Amino acid sequence: MSLVTSELNNTSKASFSGKKIRIASVWAFGGYIAGQILRLASNLLMTRLLAPDMFGVMAIANVLIIGVQMFSDMGIQKSIIQSRFGTKPLFLDTAWTLQILRGISLAAIVCGLALSLSFFGNTLNPTSALAHPQLPIILTILALNLVISGFRSTKSPIADRNLDLGKKISIEIASQAIALLAMISCALISPTIWALVVGAIVQEVIKLILEFILLPGNMNKFRWNKKYAIDIFHFGKWVFASSILGFWVLNGDRVILAANISAEQLGIYSIAIFIIGSIRGAINSILHKVMFPSFSQSVRASDNYLAVYYRFRLPLDFFIIGLSGFLIVTGNMIIKILYDARYHDAGLFLSLLSISLIADRYRSAGIYFQAEGKPRKMIPALLVSATLLTLGLPVVFFQFGLIGAIGFLGIYPLAIIPIHLYMKFRSELLCPYRECIYMLFIIPGALAGYAFNFIAGQFIK
Repeated sequence: MSLVTSELNNTSKASFSGKKIRIASVWAFGGYIAGQILRLASNLLMTRLLAPDMFGVMAIANVLIIGVQMFSDMGIQKSIIQSRFGTKPLFLDTAWTLQILRGISLAAIVCGLALSLSFFGNTLNPTSALAHPQLPIILTILALNLVISGFRSTKSPIADRNLDLGKKISIEIASQAIALLAMISCALISPTIWALVVGAIVQEVIKLILEFILLPGNMNKFRWNKKYAIDIFHFGKWVFASSILGFWVLNGDRVILAANISAEQLGIYSIAIFIIGSIRGAINSILHKVMFPSFSQSVRASDNYLAVYYRFRLPLDFFIIGLSGFLIVTGNMIIKILYDARYHDAGLFLSLLSISLIADRYRSAGIYFQAEGKPRKMIPALLVSATLLTLGLPVVFFQFGLIGAIGFLGIYPLAIIPIHLYMKFRSELLCPYRECIYMLFIIPGALAGYAFNFIAGQFIK
């Protein structure tokens, strides 16, 4: 405890100032909230225009594409933020060239996966989302996004590195708003799944164009430096391993369930996942856009990282644990308010999945390990979590059905907490008092949930 206290009382001038971190946090969190408002508006509008099975097919298509991305994650953007060479033009151009080559390669892999599904899809459960006849062509078209994203400017990670988030986040919101308009326009003309596909592509194209035009910095060129490429690969090999496991932990549920439930059931489940994913996205926004650059700066300057770490922990824990308690209580009511009767089964799913948010408070330690240049330290917790999901979910599903499986998904992440605590102890990031006392934030969250249910119940029957 004395170590923690002394570190908290000494913050080096080499770190980002508290004011800069606060401004960046406001941009990151505020921008994310604005983005989620747009996503929620899109979700509410599109669920009224499209049938549930379309969301199920799109959900599994996105999971497969994200999976291909994660299975080849080289940590290029994180390397730019973390590396001491991250501002050198030749390093940035080498990273950009690698990024383009990776994007083209990923698109080819997704097209190959789509071709395999078109030939062998008839061997799968015919009622499952993976056997949907439109899935192969949707995957093929969405592969274009991987090529587009490969050409995104390195000005974006440089903005993250410097905590200059204003323009970058404004671009993200603008691209999302334009994509929403395109999606709604397409759905009104033809209420099919292609409206969702068009929205995804338009968003990526607009983001690419605006980042090149509006963000400050040098324009990228096709250049290559062997030393810098090796540095990126060296850092990226552990990011690659953690990304594979991280993808499976966050998305494996939909892959496993998609092989066993209908597209309609998966579409309803995806509504609950959408809300939980939005919350995890808010956490990610702070962790990766503010906390990771702050930690990286502290590590490069040999600064007091504990001061930076505990600067974030209190507000993050209050948000995560309090919101978990709130959603456990209000899941059914929230779905009842937002969605029509076809989606009301998602209410129980949301309450059960909200339990898993409690484990998300420990992800901040993983951000420090990456900033330290040692992402391998994240592997043990991710490996155990992925193993539990892979072995446990199918067994629970076949024994207790879909509700039992979703209950498992809500609870099993808590079993990984002891590993997180041990890794924090080894890295001198553990403060037992804070770990215990911050859990009490679940009480005001749950009380707020009961108050919300009571008030909303007066209007919703």
